[in-house]
Amino acid sequence: TNVALLFSVYPEVIDRLSELVIMGGAYQGLGNTGPTAEFNIQCDPEAAHIVFEAGLKSLVMVPLEVTHTVLVTPEIRKSFKGSRFRLLLDELMHFFEESYKKVFGFEHPPLHDPVAVLYVMCPFLFSTKRMRVDIDCGQLCAGTTVCDHYGMSGKEPNVTVCTEVDVQEFWRFMVLAVGMADDKSPINNK
Repeated sequence: TNVALLFSVYPEVIDRLSELVIMGGAYQGLGNTGPTAEFNIQCDPEAAHIVFEAGLKSLVMVPLEVTHTVLVTPEIRKSFKGSRFRLLLDELMHFFEESYKKVFGFEHPPLHDPVAVLYVMCPFLFSTKRMRVDIDCGQLCAGTTVCDHYGMSGKEPNVTVCTEVDVQEFWRFMVLAVGMADDKSPINNK
């Protein structure tokens, strides 16, 4: 929503961006807040449409199919024990655990937004595919990212869609980042 507003009010910003990376959408059509829509896109599909149609030099979508492979397993949870900061992160990572079990049948909860951050830092840890992605702003499937895997629309590809991440490397970076943040966190001093 904020990026769409920025592009609408200051369109000159679009040419100044070398890349925009978002966590959102689903490239295989299975949503998490609707049958085919992912939460971030479904919240404001019109804004997503503006961003996806802006003509950015590079728009990268890190979809649910990728974030759903980055699971907070019991082994990973061991890395988040100890300080108050680590315990807080552990609680936050498990906020939706019951929903993911009940609704989606996940044994362990996935982590979403940090996966997009890793793409910004280490794009080489991802497999990607260029494709056309349109946003459905209609009634039935509002917020769906309609991904043209095979170029059938005849439209130019406008998004680099992540299709896979090196999960082991993600957690290696995440544990390192948490360790560095833990050393500086003021909540550990209380």
